[in-house]
Amino acid sequence: MIEETAVVTRVGADGRAWIKSLQSNACGGCMQQQSCGTATLAKILPKREFAVDCDITLQAGDRVVVAIDDGQLLLTSLVLYLLPLLFMLGGVGLAQAFLPSPQNADYLPEIALTSLLAGFALIHRCQNLLLLQLCFKPQIVKKLPAA
Repeated sequence: MIEETAVVTRVGADGRAWIKSLQSNACGGCMQQQSCGTATLAKILPKREFAVDCDITLQAGDRVVVAIDDGQLLLTSLVLYLLPLLFMLGGVGLAQAFLPSPQNADYLPEIALTSLLAGFALIHRCQNLLLLQLCFKPQIVKKLPAA
């Protein structure tokens, strides 16, 4: 599990806590970024607040430890990199199937680039649903004592 410290910004009536990552500026200058779970999680978690299901009684201002499973992180990477490539291959395949033979060779690079960018745009539009709900669900592991 990859863990990160976050602060609770508000608690909803539905049992969900809205949290915001306490990303450290020290991660930017650290030489261990490639092997550090905290730096990896800090890059993935959005800098805005987002909702997490929680069984612990929390209130605004509480500091908590948020964790993401390593396997789900790998699945997220596959979605982020594989989905646009599948869009590109699908667009090129459809172009070859439906465009007449002389035109499809002329326009294949443009169609490939357009469908690749469409895949990236789709991920950007649906990132909250794709990443935070389907691929990995951050979990609040524990509440940290007040400092």
